[in-house]
This record gives sequence, C-alpha cells and structure tokens, in this order.
Amino acid sequence: MEKEKVSGIVTVSVVERPARKIIFLRIPTATDYFSACAEVGCDWEGFFNSIPEKFDTAAGGHLPAYLVRPGTRSDVFLVEVPLSYDKPLPEGYESVELPPCTYLYFQGMPFENQQDFPTAIGILNRAIEHYPFERYGWRKSDRAPDLGMGAEAETGARAAVPVEPLPPAENR
Repeated sequence: MEKEKVSGIVTVSVVERPARKIIFLRIPTATDYFSACAEVGCDWEGFFNSIPEKFDTAAGGHLPAYLVRPGTRSDVFLVEVPLSYDKPLPEGYESVELPPCTYLYFQGMPFENQQDFPTAIGILNRAIEHYPFERYGWRKSDRAPDLGMGAEAETGARAAVPVEPLPPAENR
C-alpha cells in the first residue's frame, strides 16, 4: 500500500477570541493568492508575522459584510492583535476593533513535501465545506473574518471559521 502524500485527517477545535483588533490590507481585484500578491505585494506576510503581539500567523481571509466598504471586496490579508495594539501601520493598511467571537479551527496534518501545499489546502477546504456545523450546534457567523493561514509542511494546513451557537430550538 502506497503511503499518502498528505493525510486526509483534519481536526476541529473551538477557540474563543476576546475583543481584539484586526490589521488588514484590502485586495482590490485579485481572486487568488498568487494574483493578490502580484497586486498588493507579499510584504504583508513578513510585516504581520513580525508583530510579537499577534494571536496567530498572518492569514488571508474575508471580512464580514459590515466591514466591506462600497466598491470594495471582502478579500483581505490580515492578522489579529490585542485591543491595546497601537503601533503605526504601513501605508494602505487598516485596523478595526472586533467583538469577542468563537472560531472553529480546522487543522490538517503536517506533510513531508512543501510542494504538496495545494493538496493540503484542498483537503482542509473540503473538510470545512462538508463539516456538519448544525449537527454540532453551530452556524457560521458574519461577525468576524474567516481566516486561512495557508499550509506549511511542518504545521499542516490551517483555517478558522467564525461561528455562533444555534438557538436551543435549532440545536439538534
């Protein structure tokens, strides 16, 4: 039997976030990661990951509808930081406060060859797409951004989906 290049195992954990800020860079027109980097550059990742106070690694994501300005899209690069974060931001970056929220963190398994990252991300995205949120008492929320932390061989693919509990009558 041939060994899997990338494991299909994905774990899901509940993570509570306090009130916090996100620092983000809007992606004007690009529709995928590589064209987004071509459009706004890839300096965002180094900048975000250099912030010692960050909650997690830099991410690509989608802003909740209430943060999307007319004439813009929801796609952004971002990082979450404590409310107290007040250092200057590079030109073009924005910051906004968010209320507390609950995330379901989806975590893929580490893999051997970094070139297999598209496979790892595909496995993770299918797990999110087919996850039975309602069966476990959740529904997706539009109060916080979706977070896609990419895929590294050492850590596996990672993403976070904002959720809120179903009302008791809907909770099955």
